Amino acid sequence: MLATIAIMVTVAGCRGVRRNAAPAPSKPDTTDSTKGAATGAAAQSIADSLAKGAAAVAPAKPVGDSLAKAAAADSSNVVTAKADSATRLQAKADSAKKKTPPRKQPPASRPCVLDMAESPPETRLLYSRISETVSNTFIGGGFVGRCQGENNRLRADSAEQFQAAGIVNLYGNVVYEEPNKMQITATHATYFTREGRLYADGNVVATQPATGSSFMGPSIEYFRSMPERPISRMVAPSRSTATLIEKDSTGRRSAPTTVQANRFEDAGDSLLMAWGDVRIDREQINAISDSAAFDKVSEKSRLVRGARIVNRDSAQRFTLVGDTIDMFSKARKLDRVVARHKSVATRSDLVLNAEVIDIRLKEQELEEAFAFGAGRAKATTPQQDVMADSMRIRLAARQVREVRAVGDAVALGSPDSLEITTKDKDVLRGDSIFAFFDSTAADSLKPARPAPTAATRDSGSGPRVKEIRALGNASSLFHIANSKGRQAPPAINYVRGVRIYVNFDTGAVRDVRVDSAASGVYLEPAPDSLTDTLPAPRASRRGRGTAPPAGTPPARPPRRPPASSPKPPPLALLSPADSRRRP
Repeated sequence: MLATIAIMVTVAGCRGVRRNAAPAPSKPDTTDSTKGAATGAAAQSIADSLAKGAAAVAPAKPVGDSLAKAAAADSSNVVTAKADSATRLQAKADSAKKKTPPRKQPPASRPCVLDMAESPPETRLLYSRISETVSNTFIGGGFVGRCQGENNRLRADSAEQFQAAGIVNLYGNVVYEEPNKMQITATHATYFTREGRLYADGNVVATQPATGSSFMGPSIEYFRSMPERPISRMVAPSRSTATLIEKDSTGRRSAPTTVQANRFEDAGDSLLMAWGDVRIDREQINAISDSAAFDKVSEKSRLVRGARIVNRDSAQRFTLVGDTIDMFSKARKLDRVVARHKSVATRSDLVLNAEVIDIRLKEQELEEAFAFGAGRAKATTPQQDVMADSMRIRLAARQVREVRAVGDAVALGSPDSLEITTKDKDVLRGDSIFAFFDSTAADSLKPARPAPTAATRDSGSGPRVKEIRALGNASSLFHIANSKGRQAPPAINYVRGVRIYVNFDTGAVRDVRVDSAASGVYLEPAPDSLTDTLPAPRASRRGRGTAPPAGTPPARPPRRPPASSPKPPPLALLSPADSRRRP
């Protein structure tokens, strides 16, 4: 009987367990951690039911006890296995969560707690408490304070703090200071404590103590460096003036550079940007553009849109114009200027046109100029016009000494107007053309020439061309003075060859030398037999049929050439061997 009761109790306990336990899935779902938690809860419920069943059959006979213990042991093994599986599922879910890093929350802004320990004794204070955590403070009679934990200082005649809004208003003789970084003086200022931002207006002067550079304008907005903003920024929204002072390698301050613009922005005292009618005054250089940028670390400056640079040095005055102009410096000295997009460089003895003009300076003086880019480069001197795909111009002692033109080069020059009267040009062509000019010392040793006329091309003060070389597929056409005088038509000398060398004497062609595959013609004008023919005077209708006045010589009939003699040609052709012979 007791055995029957024990069996019935055991079966009832098992049925109760099946009612309370959740059905186990055929395959565990590793992506849902809640299922593992439900399984653990079910296992705990099974264990509690088994414990209750075991307690209920405890007074039974030994046979019933053994049966109950066997059933409980079997059920406990099953529950333990399910609990282990649930634990493993929960561990996998936790590891998956650890792989995804949590989002970094922005640092919470700290309210500004004013420390007024440095304020003068006559300072007056009115403290108004709005709530347990919010209050307003009004200060008069002189204010000197700082926000606790911040390396800055605020000074003014009076101030007011609105803690809830995080605003400190400063009135009268305002001074904002950050040691060795920034000092701002103004008539009025507002400091936003939560943003670390200062807006100052009214005769604002911002000075950077490290370099001595300063900004002056009606208003300036300054953003101090903070953990979320490691680089400080300064913005001048209205037209202001910036005075930039740089130091060389020895620590000596250079001459100041003044910049005016409608808007400024300075980042970390290293990058300055300006927009709107930018005007720059640097030592002996004036520049204008629509916008500009100055990188104080790399010593590079850029002028954008309508850029123009004028050198005020009378000894080497020049003007550079381009859509964009870049200026490079080393040790705070300008050594390179690059103009892009339809650039024009102008000097007293040279005008250079090209897509890109690259000017190199040495000891603040022009040394070389390169012209290249899309289109053709053109150099105009008092005596020659040179055109090519690219050019290199070398200067010495502030004078043009050499012009090298590469790529379908053409040199055009006007004949010596003191000896030749013509509108045609002398032409020299070649794959490359090299032009060499006399030095100033050599020019000073030559005898003085007669005073040139206003139409003379070489009337300028620049050096005269000494030699021109045309290399590769070369050809030349030069005018040679007529022995009958300046008004007579000049002779023409046309030659071609692999290389042509043309030497000049006081601006006029002296000789032409052709090297390899030489050929050409020399054309000399011949006298015209009809030049003395005069038209017959026409009798007036009024005096027709009347005798001429007394003393009038009889009219001479017009002279006509014989019908058999042909009209001679105006030019006579000579053989190429006579191409060097001058009339």
